[in-house]
Order: sequence, then structure tokens, then C-alpha cells
Amino acid sequence: MTLKLAIVEDNFIIQMFLEEILSLMGHKVLWTADKGEDALSCIEKRKPDLILLDIGLSGNYNGIELAGIINEKYQIPFVFLTGNSDKPTIENAKATGPIHIIYKPIDEDKLQEEFKLILAKFNNTQEFV
Repeated sequence: MTLKLAIVEDNFIIQMFLEEILSLMGHKVLWTADKGEDALSCIEKRKPDLILLDIGLSGNYNGIELAGIINEKYQIPFVFLTGNSDKPTIENAKATGPIHIIYKPIDEDKLQEEFKLILAKFNNTQEFV
């Protein structure tokens, strides 16, 4: 299954890495954004099947706030990316209903394995984290 993806990540190197590996896996990256407000503008223009969303975004919205807006306004499934594993942050993130959470650092093998799980969950959107 090929997905149309969006990547919202403020670390340019990670953003490029995700785009390259996911494209090589056969998925189409519609757009990338490094700030929540830019992501919202992009969603209006091209709605993806799935959004990869960094929790620790800079700008007016962090990833958890952006997830709330996405849930309310667009109902697009999303996967969180995070280098932050403290319990309150993860609990707040889980409360927004992501399909999955990918913990950084990410290497190519880990991303491919995680994405197999994400695809299975995407195909059965009743299953959440």
C-alpha cells in the first residue's frame, strides 16, 4: 500500500532523512513543514493520508497542540515523532490518539520496521497506541 504522506519536523536533517527513506519504501511525500502554522496551510492545499508529526515543534504550535487541531478540523491520522520520552509528554501525546509513536533517534532499519507497524495500524484505524 502506497500512502500520501506529510512530514512536520523542525530538524531539517531528520526531515530529509524521513522523506528519502519513506520515498524509497514507495510512499509519496506530498509536502514537508517545519512549523505547525505552515503545516495547517499545507493541509488546506493537499490533504495527506497520514502525517508524521514531531512533538517538539518550534513556532506557534507544538506537535501535541497541532494534533488537536488536526483531529478536530481534518480527521487525518498521524504518527508522532519524538526524542522526548518523559511520562507527562508521552501521556499528553497519547491522549490525542496517534496511530503510533516513533522514538528518536531513528535509523533506516528502525524506520522501516516501525513503518510496517504503522501500515498495519493504518489499515485498521480502530487500533491506536
